[in-house]
Amino acid sequence: TKKMLSQLGRDLSTAEQRILDHRPFVNGEINNFLNEFELKRNEAEVETLFKVTEIIGDVKYDLYERCTILSTSHLEELNQEVNNLLVGVEGFLNKVELQKQPNEYLIQSRKDREHKRANFLIDLEHKYERVKNSIEEKEEEIDELYSDLQVKLNIPK
Repeated sequence: TKKMLSQLGRDLSTAEQRILDHRPFVNGEINNFLNEFELKRNEAEVETLFKVTEIIGDVKYDLYERCTILSTSHLEELNQEVNNLLVGVEGFLNKVELQKQPNEYLIQSRKDREHKRANFLIDLEHKYERVKNSIEEKEEEIDELYSDLQVKLNIPK
Protein backbone atom coordinates (compact mmCIF):
# COMPACT_ATOMS: atom_id res chain seq x y z
CA THR A 1 0.00 0.00 0.00
CA LYS A 2 2.85 2.36 0.68
CA LYS A 3 4.06 1.77 -2.76
CA MET A 4 0.67 2.58 -4.16
CA LEU A 5 0.45 5.75 -2.15
CA SER A 6 3.85 6.93 -3.31
CA GLN A 7 2.87 6.05 -6.89
CA LEU A 8 -0.36 7.99 -6.45
CA GLY A 9 1.57 10.98 -5.04
CA ARG A 10 3.91 10.98 -8.02
CA ASP A 11 1.00 10.70 -10.42
CA LEU A 12 -0.79 13.61 -8.74
CA SER A 13 2.34 15.81 -8.83
CA THR A 14 2.88 15.15 -12.53
CA ALA A 15 -0.83 15.40 -13.40
CA GLU A 16 -0.72 19.19 -13.37
CA GLN A 17 2.29 19.20 -15.67
CA ARG A 18 0.71 16.68 -18.06
CA ILE A 19 -2.58 18.60 -18.19
CA LEU A 20 -1.09 22.09 -18.71
CA ASP A 21 1.93 21.17 -20.86
CA HIS A 22 1.01 21.71 -24.54
CA ARG A 23 4.52 21.45 -25.99
CA PRO A 24 4.13 18.10 -27.73
CA PHE A 25 0.85 19.23 -29.34
CA VAL A 26 2.30 22.60 -30.45
CA ASN A 27 5.45 20.94 -31.81
CA GLY A 28 3.32 18.51 -33.80
CA GLU A 29 1.22 21.35 -35.27
CA ILE A 30 4.33 23.35 -36.19
CA ASN A 31 5.90 20.37 -37.93
CA ASN A 32 2.65 19.67 -39.80
CA PHE A 33 2.39 23.34 -40.92
CA LEU A 34 6.03 23.39 -42.07
CA ASN A 35 5.59 20.19 -44.06
CA GLU A 36 2.48 21.52 -45.82
CA PHE A 37 4.13 24.91 -46.48
CA GLU A 38 7.27 23.34 -47.97
CA LEU A 39 5.18 20.99 -50.11
CA LYS A 40 3.04 23.84 -51.53
CA ARG A 41 6.09 26.06 -51.99
CA ASN A 42 8.02 23.38 -53.84
CA GLU A 43 5.03 22.75 -56.12
CA ALA A 44 4.74 26.46 -56.93
CA GLU A 45 8.48 26.74 -57.59
CA VAL A 46 8.44 23.73 -59.90
CA GLU A 47 5.51 25.22 -61.82
CA THR A 48 7.34 28.53 -62.13
CA LEU A 49 10.47 26.76 -63.37
CA PHE A 50 8.47 24.94 -66.05
CA LYS A 51 6.87 28.21 -67.20
CA VAL A 52 10.25 29.96 -67.36
CA THR A 53 11.76 27.06 -69.30
CA GLU A 54 8.88 27.16 -71.78
CA ILE A 55 9.19 30.92 -72.28
CA ILE A 56 12.95 30.68 -72.75
CA GLY A 57 12.49 27.97 -75.37
CA ASP A 58 10.00 30.10 -77.28
CA VAL A 59 12.25 33.12 -77.14
CA LYS A 60 15.31 31.14 -78.11
CA TYR A 61 13.87 29.76 -81.32
CA ASP A 62 11.29 32.34 -82.43
CA LEU A 63 12.94 35.58 -81.40
CA TYR A 64 16.42 34.55 -82.50
CA GLU A 65 15.25 33.77 -86.03
CA ARG A 66 13.25 36.99 -86.26
CA CYS A 67 16.22 39.04 -85.05
CA THR A 68 18.62 37.53 -87.56
CA ILE A 69 16.19 38.08 -90.45
CA LEU A 70 15.43 41.69 -89.47
CA SER A 71 19.06 42.54 -88.74
CA THR A 72 20.32 41.28 -92.08
CA SER A 73 17.61 43.16 -93.95
CA HIS A 74 18.18 46.44 -92.09
CA LEU A 75 21.97 46.36 -91.77
CA GLU A 76 22.49 47.30 -95.40
CA GLU A 77 20.12 50.27 -95.04
CA LEU A 78 21.90 51.40 -91.87
CA ASN A 79 25.30 51.03 -93.55
CA GLN A 80 24.16 53.22 -96.45
CA GLU A 81 22.75 55.87 -94.09
CA VAL A 82 25.98 55.94 -92.05
CA ASN A 83 28.05 56.34 -95.22
CA ASN A 84 25.82 59.21 -96.38
CA LEU A 85 26.18 60.84 -92.98
CA LEU A 86 29.98 60.53 -93.14
CA VAL A 87 30.04 62.17 -96.57
CA GLY A 88 27.91 65.03 -95.25
CA VAL A 89 30.15 65.52 -92.21
CA GLU A 90 33.29 65.55 -94.37
CA GLY A 91 31.70 68.14 -96.67
CA PHE A 92 30.75 70.29 -93.70
CA LEU A 93 34.28 70.09 -92.27
CA ASN A 94 35.77 71.09 -95.63
CA LYS A 95 33.47 74.14 -95.80
CA VAL A 96 34.39 75.16 -92.27
CA GLU A 97 38.13 74.86 -93.01
CA LEU A 98 37.76 76.97 -96.16
CA GLN A 99 35.88 79.65 -94.24
CA LYS A 100 38.56 79.71 -91.55
CA GLN A 101 41.12 81.44 -93.75
CA PRO A 102 41.45 84.98 -92.39
CA ASN A 103 40.44 88.04 -94.34
CA GLU A 104 43.19 90.28 -95.82
CA TYR A 105 41.91 93.21 -93.75
CA LEU A 106 42.25 91.13 -90.57
CA ILE A 107 45.79 90.09 -91.50
CA GLN A 108 46.81 93.73 -92.11
CA SER A 109 45.15 94.85 -88.86
CA ARG A 110 47.04 92.18 -86.95
CA LYS A 111 50.36 93.33 -88.47
CA ASP A 112 49.57 96.97 -87.59
CA ARG A 113 48.78 96.03 -84.00
CA GLU A 114 52.02 94.06 -83.71
CA HIS A 115 53.99 97.02 -85.11
CA LYS A 116 52.31 99.46 -82.68
CA ARG A 117 53.05 97.10 -79.80
CA ALA A 118 56.72 96.82 -80.79
CA ASN A 119 57.00 100.65 -81.02
CA PHE A 120 55.29 101.00 -77.64
CA LEU A 121 57.73 98.54 -76.03
CA ILE A 122 60.74 100.35 -77.55
CA ASP A 123 59.40 103.71 -76.33
CA LEU A 124 58.74 102.24 -72.89
CA GLU A 125 62.31 100.86 -72.71
CA HIS A 126 63.74 104.26 -73.75
CA LYS A 127 61.73 106.08 -71.07
CA TYR A 128 62.75 103.50 -68.50
CA GLU A 129 66.45 104.13 -69.34
CA ARG A 130 65.94 107.91 -69.08
CA VAL A 131 64.33 107.56 -65.65
CA LYS A 132 67.11 105.23 -64.51
CA ASN A 133 69.81 107.67 -65.71
CA SER A 134 68.01 110.57 -64.06
CA ILE A 135 67.90 108.72 -60.75
CA GLU A 136 71.63 107.92 -60.97
CA GLU A 137 72.44 111.58 -61.69
CA LYS A 138 70.33 112.73 -58.75
CA GLU A 139 72.07 110.23 -56.47
CA GLU A 140 75.48 111.53 -57.59
CA GLU A 141 74.38 115.14 -57.01
CA ILE A 142 73.12 114.27 -53.53
CA ASP A 143 76.41 112.48 -52.75
CA GLU A 144 78.37 115.57 -53.90
CA LEU A 145 76.18 117.92 -51.87
CA TYR A 146 76.52 115.71 -48.82
CA SER A 147 80.30 115.59 -49.30
CA ASP A 148 80.50 119.37 -49.62
CA LEU A 149 78.37 119.72 -46.52
CA GLN A 150 80.69 117.42 -44.58
CA VAL A 151 83.73 119.40 -45.69
CA LYS A 152 82.14 122.74 -44.77
CA LEU A 153 81.06 121.48 -41.35
CA ASN A 154 84.35 119.64 -40.75
CA ILE A 155 82.69 116.32 -40.13
CA PRO A 156 85.11 113.41 -40.48
CA LYS A 157 84.08 110.63 -42.79
